[in-house]
Amino acid sequence: MTGKVELVSFVEDTLSLLEVNATESRTELTSDVALGSLLVQCQRQVEILKTTQVTPLRVVHHFACSGGTLITRALACQPNTMVLSEVDPFSSNARVSTGFAPSDLIHLARNNRNPPSQKTIVDMFLQQLEVLYKATDQRGENLVVRDHSHSHFCEFSDLSSRPTMGSMLASRFETRAILSVRHPLDSYMSLRRNGWARNLTGTLEGYANCYLSFLDSYRAPQIFHYEHFVQEPDVECKRMAECLELPFEPRWQDFLPTIKLSGDSGRSSPRITARSRRDVPDTIKEQLMKGCRSYHALCDRLNYNPDPDAPAVVVT
Repeated sequence: MTGKVELVSFVEDTLSLLEVNATESRTELTSDVALGSLLVQCQRQVEILKTTQVTPLRVVHHFACSGGTLITRALACQPNTMVLSEVDPFSSNARVSTGFAPSDLIHLARNNRNPPSQKTIVDMFLQQLEVLYKATDQRGENLVVRDHSHSHFCEFSDLSSRPTMGSMLASRFETRAILSVRHPLDSYMSLRRNGWARNLTGTLEGYANCYLSFLDSYRAPQIFHYEHFVQEPDVECKRMAECLELPFEPRWQDFLPTIKLSGDSGRSSPRITARSRRDVPDTIKEQLMKGCRSYHALCDRLNYNPDPDAPAVVVT
């Protein structure tokens, strides 16, 4: 019995029984006083439960190869928390074949000869998510959506051609969101190693432009730096949990090895530690020498030193 509706019903049933007992037990003053106090407390609790604010939908935004999977895994370790990893109904990164995706109605509809309108896709996405949100809320669980931001900002040349994840979710849910970042040089080098730096992100400058557009679209969420997280994981994880209004489990790192999420292309060690920067390829050094205005602007905005020979730390 973890849902709010069931709990309210249980307390109200208890109150009705107590009121009957109170009527039959008026002969003893001490019992009346004790019972009256209990009734007041129960009635107060019912009112609190009825007026409790709506449970928010939690959202995590970040770019690919920026440490977002590790951070989201940490959030998934918190009590009664369910994470949906790498969500975007408009993503063109289909990891299932075009012809076989039996559980993905949106994917099947989009690959049809006559695909539905953008509005229909948004409606399908939000209605499916709402069903899950209500079910988890009834069970007393917290739902966290990990936005696959790369699908939008690194694949759509016209960003206005589709809605952002934030705007879609805000149209239906009360949300709490955070945004995590990593030094753009490190995340871009990792993107190249994975073979994902192409088209709009084929160069460091192009990648920086995409990153700046991402930041412009999400100005409200609290920003967390990956470098701070790996230096003080407990402190930063607690800060993120508080920002998202999630319960915090101090022993969360004990559970981290059991949490598996999609998109985990980085570290495999169970220990969270800061790592030194990999060697910068000559092709990227050449781009930096020619001048990368957007890259420097991005580093300045996120408080990073753009120098490839400087440590990958947050400048204070």
